[in-house]
Amino acid sequence: MKKTSFSANRVALAVAVICAGASVPAFAQVEAKVTGRVHFDARNISNGASVVADRDSTSYADSFEIRRARIGITGAINKDITYEVVGNAVGSSTNFVDTAFANYGFNKAAQFRAGRFKQPFSLEELTSSNSIDFMERSYGNQMVPGKRLGIMLHGEPMKGLNYGLSAFQADFTETSNSTNAGNNYAARVALNAADFAKMEDTVLHVGVAHTGGKSQVVPTSSGSTVAAPSATTRATVFSLRDENRGMSNIYRARVGGVTLHTGSYGGSSNDVANIEKSMSGLELALAKGPVKFQLEQFNSKFIALSNPGNTTNLKVKSDYMEVMYNITGEQFAKSYKSGAFSGLTPSSVFMKDYGGVVGNGIGAWQVGFRQSSYEVSDLVQTGTNNDNAGSAKGKTSTYGLNWYLNNNARVMFNYAKTTFNTAFVPVDTSGNTVNGETIISVRTQVNF
Repeated sequence: MKKTSFSANRVALAVAVICAGASVPAFAQVEAKVTGRVHFDARNISNGASVVADRDSTSYADSFEIRRARIGITGAINKDITYEVVGNAVGSSTNFVDTAFANYGFNKAAQFRAGRFKQPFSLEELTSSNSIDFMERSYGNQMVPGKRLGIMLHGEPMKGLNYGLSAFQADFTETSNSTNAGNNYAARVALNAADFAKMEDTVLHVGVAHTGGKSQVVPTSSGSTVAAPSATTRATVFSLRDENRGMSNIYRARVGGVTLHTGSYGGSSNDVANIEKSMSGLELALAKGPVKFQLEQFNSKFIALSNPGNTTNLKVKSDYMEVMYNITGEQFAKSYKSGAFSGLTPSSVFMKDYGGVVGNGIGAWQVGFRQSSYEVSDLVQTGTNNDNAGSAKGKTSTYGLNWYLNNNARVMFNYAKTTFNTAFVPVDTSGNTVNGETIISVRTQVNF
C-alpha cells in the first residue's frame, strides 16, 4: 500500500482554494443575539386569614419573589428562518426550557413554526410579560394554553389581518400511550380595521379564538391540616390563584382516583385521569393616541374522567376590561404589531446615554385600571373521592402605575382588591374564612 503523507500547509491551501471558488450565497448568514429578562417583585397581602404555621398558607404571606429570570438566544438564518431558545431559571417546572422553536418565514402570509412556543390564543397572552399593562395577567389567562410543544401555521396575508392554527401537546412528555401527538389545538384570527382605513394613530382590534383537546394527569394522595392523611388519590381538573399572585387555590375542582393500599400515603395512582377541555375567546382593543381600551372574554368547559368511574364536569367564564393612559403622550398604535401589543417606546429616556446626567428625560409614565372576574358553574360530579370548592364567583379591581425608564427597564406599582361571592376557608388550612384580599405590589424589571 502506498504511504501518503499530509502537510498542514497543503491542507490549508486546499481549503482556501475551495472556499475561494465557492459562491458567497452558498454560506448561511447566521445572526444571533443574547436575550433575557429579570422581574423582581415585592408583595404585601391582606386578607384577614389567621396566621397558620403550615406550608399550605404560604401563598398569602408577604414576600419577595424573582418572578422571572430568563436567558437565551434569538436570531435568524438567511433572514427567513428565525429561531429562539430561552431558558427559565425560576419556577416549579423541572424543565429548563421556556421557549425553543424554529420559524420558517419564506412566505410571510403562510409561515411554519415548530418547537415550544406560545399557542395562538388570547391578546393578553400573546403580549410579552415585558410589555403587559399590569404585573399579572387576568383570571382568563390561567386557562389559556400558553407555551406548549407543537407545530403552527400562521401569517399575515394582508396588513392588519393575522391568523394562527396550531396542534400541540399538553405537557413536555406524554403521561400514557393512550394519546396521540398533537392531541390539542388552537386557532385565532385577529383584525385591525384601522390598517384598512389607514388610521395611523389608531388601533381597532377584533379577535376570535378557540382551543381544545385532551390531556392527562396522575391522581396522587396528599394530606392536609384539616383531615388525617389518606390513601385516597385525587387530580386537579381546574384551579385559580388570586389574580395578583395572592392566595393560591381561591377555587379548586378535583376528580377522584383509585384508593391506594393502606400505608401508601403520598403515593401516586398508576391509572391516569383524562381531561377534555374546550375554550373560546373574544378580544377587543381600541386605541387612539395615548389612550387604550381593551377587553377579553373566555368561556371554558372541562370534563374529567378517572378510574373507578369518577367524573367531574364544570364550566368557567372569565372576562376583563381595562383602560390605559400614557401620561407622557406615547401612542399605543406604534406598539401594535402582528395582532398584539409590544413594548412602549418612551418619548424621552430617564438617562439619555451612559455618561448622561440623571434628569435628562423622565421616561414614559402610564396609569391604568382593570376589572377582572371569574365564575364557575354547572359543577357535576359522580363517584367517590371527589374534592372541590363548589361553584364560585370572584372579582378583582386593579389600579396600576408604570414607569418606563427606557426601552429596557420598567418599574410597576399595582394595587389590587379582590372580593369573593361567598366567604370560605382557604384550601388545606384550618384558618379563618376569607371574603376578599388586598394586595399591594411593586416590580422592578430589566430586559434585553
